[in-house]
Amino acid sequence: MDSLVRALVMNMVRGILPYPEPFRRRRVRAAARSLVTCESWPDDDETTAADVAQLAMLRLLWLQRETRRAASGRHREASVLLARAAVEGCLLGLYCLHKPDVVARLKAANIKAMGDVVGYFVDDGFVSKGAVDESLASFGATGQPLNVRQMAELVDTTLDGAGALSLYRRFYVPTSTFFVHANAASLLRHVGPDDTLNGRPFVPWTRRSAVRISDACVGLLAGALARQADVDTTVFEEYAQAHAARAITPLAVVAGRGLRDSVELAELPAAWQRMLRLRAYAESEQAWLDAPAVREARVRQEFRQILSVLHLDLDDGATAPVHEHFVTVLLERIAEHGAATYGP
Repeated sequence: MDSLVRALVMNMVRGILPYPEPFRRRRVRAAARSLVTCESWPDDDETTAADVAQLAMLRLLWLQRETRRAASGRHREASVLLARAAVEGCLLGLYCLHKPDVVARLKAANIKAMGDVVGYFVDDGFVSKGAVDESLASFGATGQPLNVRQMAELVDTTLDGAGALSLYRRFYVPTSTFFVHANAASLLRHVGPDDTLNGRPFVPWTRRSAVRISDACVGLLAGALARQADVDTTVFEEYAQAHAARAITPLAVVAGRGLRDSVELAELPAAWQRMLRLRAYAESEQAWLDAPAVREARVRQEFRQILSVLHLDLDDGATAPVHEHFVTVLLERIAEHGAATYGP
């Protein structure tokens, strides 16, 4: 248990502390740029998925720089939106490396988008819908845009994109929910802990995390392109891993704010002592010798006392299932440890 707590603390510390490495970043950016070997954009019939992936690499390098500029200027909302765009661009680039038919799908989606862009001409009576449809038909068939989640799911099954689904779930989904869409989550950012309304919303992410995710996306796609080109990927993989490991998720920021508002500092030492006591019991022979019902009752009581510092209603319908899950997992680990250490 203490190893888990230590890991969580270290992740938070890494996410909060600065991580200056300008020389390394320049080397990675230069190496990533060298992977873009397409000198001029080919005709539609000659465009390949690899060409699109290289174009996505250029896009990511630009978004990385813009995210850093926005963060340096303390433009938090802008840095988040740019980092979200970097995640989407990274997933598209990775997807292109494994779906040769992506060019046709992108073209079809682009034709549909063109129709949507000029749609107001029809609304204003400048041109008829039939004329617009006929004009679009001359470019080819229309199609729906690529689904980001589906791209992440496919990419996640490949060596180049392992972790793509985690990137999508941890960062793309929450930034879309909290920052992009008009919904309850984005509106409630303007409501303070004491239910007062604020013109300046709470920002459920950090500027440094936004920068690090844009950096990680550059490393991920560059590594995949390098592997396709049979170039050493070490520098890109290490760069992506180092920055991804230092990014705090929006959910962690939201949870941290909730803890800050609900936890009393004076209660933390007692909670820590209870945690150490529960750990000692979990690894003791006594836990193995206790009857299952006795063991469960003690674990449940200690765990409830530890969580009481959060001032949560552990019997509430929303928190009870989570509470029960952690108790069950802890009991399973105690049983496994006891069997391995004190069992026959």
